[in-house]
Amino acid sequence: MRKMVLVFALTATSAAVSATTVLTEQNIARLEAALPELVAIEQDNPQGLTKLRLKKHCDWQQHASELRQQEQGKAYVAEVDQVLAKHQLTAPLFLELTAKGSWPLLQSLQPVQQLTRQSLPFLPESQRRIAEQKIQQTEQMQQAIEPCLTAADKTALQHHKQRLLKLATSLPGAAF
Repeated sequence: MRKMVLVFALTATSAAVSATTVLTEQNIARLEAALPELVAIEQDNPQGLTKLRLKKHCDWQQHASELRQQEQGKAYVAEVDQVLAKHQLTAPLFLELTAKGSWPLLQSLQPVQQLTRQSLPFLPESQRRIAEQKIQQTEQMQQAIEPCLTAADKTALQHHKQRLLKLATSLPGAAF
């Protein structure tokens, strides 16, 4: 998950996609091809990227612009731009595709979140703070993404669920 968020921050702005869902076979194949290259890119401060948050709106062009501003001046941004272009992905498309594509993983984390929330009073303070931060981050992502899921997205998510879960869990930092 952290690497996915990394890539959100590095994307360049571009034209929005007009499909009823971005979760198409072609787009998922492009994402699968691009992610290993994107994950391999050296970052200046990968830990800082865990603090990135999507705002609660469905304007993917705006998300891409906002996240791009946060990474302005970073040496690796040009590399990310090249990888996206190589795989025919625009920044807003990539951002929307990875956000919506993470939905099955976010949903699968709900039972873990519930158990973690119940165990909070029994954890040492340092572990409790980390667990609370992870719960908060996951809930924020769910609240930002869920309103953006169209009926076509939900159908596509059901169709590609296992593939998207496999893709999401193969990324470094995806574990709760």
